[in-house]
Amino acid sequence: MLFTVETDLGNIMVSKAAVGKIITEVVEGFDGKVIISNNKGKVPGFVSKIGGMDDSNAMEINQTEQGLDIRVYVVLRFGTSIAQVTNKLVNQIHENIKEMTGMEPNSVAVVVTGMISKKIAPRHIEVTRNGAE
Repeated sequence: MLFTVETDLGNIMVSKAAVGKIITEVVEGFDGKVIISNNKGKVPGFVSKIGGMDDSNAMEINQTEQGLDIRVYVVLRFGTSIAQVTNKLVNQIHENIKEMTGMEPNSVAVVVTGMISKKIAPRHIEVTRNGAE
């Protein structure tokens, strides 16, 4: 899927995989405290780490008239502050996508699907940022 950005110089096409890569890099900056999962809290296995599966499949990225709507599912390590980490994650995803693609995200939502200690404890906590706040 391709997203289009109109500029003074013409149209720029951005792929869903490119947006997914930006999000993945933001998540990796949390040093293992945040792990991308699917909407059921399943964490991709070893195959995804060696390039077998694209993490963007665990994200919902859609273009609307207002901009990109992004929803990312994650699990957090036990002992991590949910409020602090999710707010920082939402803001960094919003800023990095805007800076790297020129596309203004309409909304960025991070859904915490679980907490990891020895096993994943299911949760469903959603933190959202709408528009250019």
